[in-house]
Amino acid sequence: MVEEEKLSLPVRTAATEKPYHAKRPHRKTRTGCRNCKTRKVKCDEARPTCRSCTIRKETCVYLAVSKRASPTASTSAASSPGKGPATALTLAAKHATTVPQQPLFIPGGHSELDMRLLWFYTTATYASFSTGGLRERNVDVILKVNVVQHAFAHPFLMNSLLGLAAMHINHLGIHHMGVSRSQEIRYRADAFETYRKAVEAADPASFPALLACSLLLCGLSTHVFRGEEAQPLSVLHWMGIWKGIGAIMQVIKLPQLFRSGIAALVFRPDVDLDASARCLPNYLLFMVASIKEGDPDYDLVQKYYKALQFLGSLYLELKKGISHMLLLRICTFPTFLPDPIIDAARQRRPRALVILAHFLVFVKFRIDSCWWMDNIAELEIPSIYRYLGAEWHHLLRIPMASLHLESGKDIARLLLDDPDWDQPATLVEEEPLTSACERELAIRAVREDDVSAEVTEYRSKMCQFGMC
Repeated sequence: MVEEEKLSLPVRTAATEKPYHAKRPHRKTRTGCRNCKTRKVKCDEARPTCRSCTIRKETCVYLAVSKRASPTASTSAASSPGKGPATALTLAAKHATTVPQQPLFIPGGHSELDMRLLWFYTTATYASFSTGGLRERNVDVILKVNVVQHAFAHPFLMNSLLGLAAMHINHLGIHHMGVSRSQEIRYRADAFETYRKAVEAADPASFPALLACSLLLCGLSTHVFRGEEAQPLSVLHWMGIWKGIGAIMQVIKLPQLFRSGIAALVFRPDVDLDASARCLPNYLLFMVASIKEGDPDYDLVQKYYKALQFLGSLYLELKKGISHMLLLRICTFPTFLPDPIIDAARQRRPRALVILAHFLVFVKFRIDSCWWMDNIAELEIPSIYRYLGAEWHHLLRIPMASLHLESGKDIARLLLDDPDWDQPATLVEEEPLTSACERELAIRAVREDDVSAEVTEYRSKMCQFGMC
């Protein structure tokens, strides 16, 4: 039987054997970048960016290489009679699961604090400019990836990201992250100074980054509404910063904007002016209708009506329910205001200030999702009330009453003058984004007093990526 099996095997002869070719000598790499390792391709290990990542326009990250045991130690461990195969396997498993604690490469010109602030921005701070999973404006990836890519090429944008993250950390009171108030002020000052110089230079290549920066500055400039830096009626200058977005839009060309990958950041929902006007409180319409010839505001009557129509779009959206679209309309409202109305507000004309006070009531809806809008209404509505004389106080009854309300439902009932209003059951809320859950965990994880199971697990995961 054995002989039959031998006969059945193929006979290998010199004619059938393939000639042997020695492999071209090459060096094995174990220190390539993370992207090349993931794609299982050879990395040329060029610093700061390898050739593969340069071609693919990816962020090139090199990981620290864990130290190997010395040959002497390995030999002694293998020859030691007290350490059998089980011990060797345990040691091998321990070294195999060793995770680098931090990236080996930090971009030139940036400190470790810069990188921690950048991480905090991409984990938590970016979300204050998000409007959730809206089909029309789902910008989370743009804020976390595209904007950051532009920031590495344009220092003024990077300064804005870092300044915003520093301000967010101090706003939350996360003191052990090592961001002092003086550092926050320095980042903010650098952001405004470098932005001003970039605007003066007017380099077309920087226009997309300038556009993103003009949006971020709307949040970065809100330090004047809180704490020791609070300055009454700062909202008048803040509205002008919002208009800066439109100024950049006027010089940037649409093809360049779409190629930049950040076009969705400046999306504004359409406004039905006629329907919006029908939702306005009658006393606001009468305030403009009562302007007579000879009044300083007479030449601005049509501009006032236009501003009221845009304000009415907030009332119209609120009737549909408190949604992400309402929050987007609140954020974009200042960009719709006619320039003459902004100028009238800066001149502290009463009617413009009354319109502004009613907008600030809607700002209270944004506080939960937009930390940098915190305390704006609480500071500025009383400031407007004190500035205007008693003859205008009856027009500020609703804004002043809103200061005593906390829940969105109560504020909506006040604005709509409907004590029975409730969130419509037919409103389809967008699915919460995964990033929103991660954002909450990230903020809780940097608070030392939170030792819950989910936060502990999240901290462990972040340490694996060198983020702890």
